[in-house]
Amino acid sequence: MGCLGVAVSVQGIRTVVIHVADVGRSAAFYEHALGMPRVYEHRGRIAVQLGEGRLLLHPSALDSQDVATARHGRTELYLSVPDVDAALRELRDKGVPVLQEATDEPWGERDAAILDPDGYPLYLTQHGSSDWTSAK
Repeated sequence: MGCLGVAVSVQGIRTVVIHVADVGRSAAFYEHALGMPRVYEHRGRIAVQLGEGRLLLHPSALDSQDVATARHGRTELYLSVPDVDAALRELRDKGVPVLQEATDEPWGERDAAILDPDGYPLYLTQHGSSDWTSAK
């Protein structure tokens, strides 16, 4: 890709996703052993609060949505940006491969995904008016 020019404004890590064998067991550990409160549950996934972000516990088995979005490996990084659509346009113009178009998610964020040079998905996420912290 060469020199990409001006960078997108990443504000921090929003979500770390880990794939686990038993989501309920893992959630109980993070909630009770580490005191990380449950903040969201959707499609068999459970999110616990991790500082200003969240840790999303994802079942190890991939479902049809995971396969359809061509996720690579078991690592996903969600980066907080002020404007997902603008960031996606800028990155597309720079030749960065787009994995997922900007989408309003049921947990109150707007997400898009790109691929890094090694094929890892990087999700760009914008806080919505109804945020995941209120979607318990």
